[in-house]
Amino acid sequence: MVDILPVAALAITGSVKGPQSSEHSEPVFGGYANARGEIVLFAKDLAYHVNFKNQILKERPPLNAGAQARYDAAQAGEDFEYGTKTFLRLSRQAISDICEAGHFRVGSRY
Repeated sequence: MVDILPVAALAITGSVKGPQSSEHSEPVFGGYANARGEIVLFAKDLAYHVNFKNQILKERPPLNAGAQARYDAAQAGEDFEYGTKTFLRLSRQAISDICEAGHFRVGSRY
């Protein structure tokens, strides 16, 4: 990740299968969208797939080194390719808008 400082923070209210806990925030350092419009945001040591309909975040592993290099080479708002797929590196504003879209719960791993 290029950004050392967080771009925004996700409001997390607990987990899907567990009891609701006190709200906390997770710093977000970047993110991308795939061709289907699915969003993935980067936290410090993992990534979150965002499900807006159910307000759920699913934990994913961070990008591998090759994908991370392609992501880092792209400017915010630009496409980058990895393998045979094209992804959009999200702008700081888009990430902020996503984080402000609501309070999320963390679901099971992806």
